[in-house]
Amino acid sequence: MQAFLLLCDSAQSDPATGKIHMLGAGWSVTGPVVPAMTIAVFLRLSWDEAGSPREFNLYLVDEDGESVTTSSPEGGRPIQFGGSVGLDKTAQVEVDEILQKTDLQTSFTVSVPPPPLSPGRHYKWIFTVNNEELSSIPFSVRPLPED
Repeated sequence: MQAFLLLCDSAQSDPATGKIHMLGAGWSVTGPVVPAMTIAVFLRLSWDEAGSPREFNLYLVDEDGESVTTSSPEGGRPIQFGGSVGLDKTAQVEVDEILQKTDLQTSFTVSVPPPPLSPGRHYKWIFTVNNEELSSIPFSVRPLPED
């Protein structure tokens, strides 16, 4: 299985086509005031890999590898998103041999409200499947302007 991440100002998945419609895609520097962002996740997997569901996680760490947290009444909570990916085994799908020679591709988006990030620091989104890192995307937050 392969994964690829792309940072966007905003993006929307189209379930009918599997496409992602993106605005402001491909950035690696933001701020110093950090806006909302969307992570576009693209996955490529073989037909064999798709046969059983796999757990994924997407989480944000700082330049020291520490989880970035948000404040909540219960205390700091890591900024992370999770789910599973795989084919529904209950669906009886017949696929001809030609199609099975091409890997399956799927994509989805994760929209994030403005995270509490510090100016002048570096961060990274990490995507794991079954606790194995498949992809990551680093980015920086500009420092505050000097007076």
